[in-house]
Amino acid sequence: MKLLYIVNQLNGTTGQERIIAIKTDYFIKEYNYDIVVIALEEEGDKPFFNVNSAIKKYNLSKGKDVLIGGVSKMKQVNKILEDEIPDVVVVVVDNISGLYMPNFLSKKFKYVYERHNSKSVNYTQNSNSIPTQFINKVKKALLDQGGRGYDKVVLLSDDHIEEWKYLKNIEIISNPLIFYPESYASLENKRVLAVGRHTHQKGFDFLIKSWSEVVKTHKDWTLDIYGKKDEYSKYINMAEDYGVSEYINFHEPVSDIMSVYLESSIYALSSRFEGFPLVLIETMACGVPAVAFNCPCGVKELITDGEDGYLVEINDIQNFSQSLIKLIENPTTRKNMGAAARKNILRLSPESIFPKWKKLFEELSN
Repeated sequence: MKLLYIVNQLNGTTGQERIIAIKTDYFIKEYNYDIVVIALEEEGDKPFFNVNSAIKKYNLSKGKDVLIGGVSKMKQVNKILEDEIPDVVVVVVDNISGLYMPNFLSKKFKYVYERHNSKSVNYTQNSNSIPTQFINKVKKALLDQGGRGYDKVVLLSDDHIEEWKYLKNIEIISNPLIFYPESYASLENKRVLAVGRHTHQKGFDFLIKSWSEVVKTHKDWTLDIYGKKDEYSKYINMAEDYGVSEYINFHEPVSDIMSVYLESSIYALSSRFEGFPLVLIETMACGVPAVAFNCPCGVKELITDGEDGYLVEINDIQNFSQSLIKLIENPTTRKNMGAAARKNILRLSPESIFPKWKKLFEELSN
């Protein structure tokens, strides 16, 4: 079996790049697949995560003009397809152009669209202007019609189906549990953790507001945020404005994130929307309970409210901060929830998830 992945980049620091690296490594080692990757917009000279050296990779040159560059890239992709002759082509590009890619590629191949995010990621965020509203209506129409050219569209959870109800070619395959350490978090450190890029999606503005309430009574606890910072230092400045800078540590991304999980006692997921948050799967495997906004998509399929974490309605800053305080003030509850999280997440073991991909690929290639 030869798979050809089309991605924006493989060298990034997000969960999407991480899951592609781990998934392809598994397919090579366990199924003896040949893997080819085409990176449309690669950044950096080397991968942030460990990528199997057996992968054959093509980095396409960046075009300055979006339209002309896009046409040129599709020609390059078609040439690579003809040279490689893959059994299945997997497109992992969460923008609108990714949804329509098969319309511009050779019809002789089987195409799978692997979606890692809510549709919300494609809308212009944080603006209610009339031009923005118009642009988002156009985007919605394009999103609703997209994906029809694929043989299969793979979504990460049942929570996503409502967003893609116009499609009939849907398959649900969740992100897998990547590691399950023998040791687990003691939950004794006075440390709350959050991980993610400094973007509107991740809701760190909500988190900082919540944390400003927490530290009124728990100044001995810190919030550690790991992720790529924005060029304007928006959230770092916001922490200063709220007077909580001394209680928040901002870190760059690290590849050995598991050691960070194991040193934490609570995970805070403040996102406005998600795909199927890999970081939540990982923290649960490390026995760390979470407080999370019940945002689309996938969060409610991971956390059972009151059993292995707390689910909070999105934008409810007060309830979010109070849920953090509950876990801070009740170590027994914290440890019971952490143990339940570690047990419950085993349902997403690689042995449960990856055979679903193998079955899908074999059905398409036969």
